[in-house]
Amino acid sequence: MNSVQANWLCRIGVIVALIFASGTKNTVFASESLDALTKTPESRKTSNGTNYKLYSNASYSGAEQNQLMDVYLPNNSKSTPCPAVLIIHGGGWTGGDKADPRERAFAEFMIDEGYAAVSVNYTLTTFEGAAWKSKRLKGSWPQNIYDCKSALRWMKKNADELGIDQNRIAVIGGSAGGHLALLTGLSAENETLNSGGSFLDQNNSVRCIIDFYGIPDVRRWGGGSFIDESRQEHPEIWALASPVEHLSKKSPPILIVHGTADATVKIDLSNEFVEILKAKSLPHQYVVIENAPHSFGLQPSQMNLRPVVKQFLTENFE
Repeated sequence: MNSVQANWLCRIGVIVALIFASGTKNTVFASESLDALTKTPESRKTSNGTNYKLYSNASYSGAEQNQLMDVYLPNNSKSTPCPAVLIIHGGGWTGGDKADPRERAFAEFMIDEGYAAVSVNYTLTTFEGAAWKSKRLKGSWPQNIYDCKSALRWMKKNADELGIDQNRIAVIGGSAGGHLALLTGLSAENETLNSGGSFLDQNNSVRCIIDFYGIPDVRRWGGGSFIDESRQEHPEIWALASPVEHLSKKSPPILIVHGTADATVKIDLSNEFVEILKAKSLPHQYVVIENAPHSFGLQPSQMNLRPVVKQFLTENFE
């Protein structure tokens, strides 16, 4: 075994240990109810000093299995129903986690603004074998979008207990999470995408969408990372997975943020999407950040995005 292989084996061992540690001991289940929220929450404070309650590793019913979520609630959420934001992590549809730094920052920002936040995991493309010589087993489509929609519907089903206003829910995501946020928000009336997952008695609408350098058309980039069927043989599947194909007069407002130095998801994809939104006269806001790379959060070095996001949410939660 060479040093590279040994290093990978060490990493895999750590990951497996973390999965068992967090996935068994600390998981609380709330598939069909609020059992998770009967547990004692952690008392936390944002970097700005706002107190909140955090329910870590709650479980919701996904498309094929339970998925984990972190529920962030303002301390006064039960007294006055507040808006809420569904957070979908990035990671190329193959990795990432609900508690990654960007997603935690999104959630704590929402708390600072008086909103609740639910950050979710979802089905990822799976692989077999060593990381340096892995074999793809199964793409995550369509279970990934079914999971995201299930999480949204879970929020609505339990709105009263959570202390949130089910009519004022937004969705935010970055990169692959941006794609899923767009798709979740734009396909509220698509029967095919709304037929999978759980809590199907709830509606699928959101008040607005925040897309950080997401992929509006997976036929242009990214689809092969999570769709098993070939584009040539099944163009309808690739179209279904592309948010741009779900635009309509009822589409909610979209805030799009992208950096000009993004070498992963080229800004051309967002530029093209914005031109389509303009042509269809659909509500949107586009923020281009000069020299910003991929994976930035609310406060890249080039610009503080917190005021922009705050204003967008304030306007759309009115």
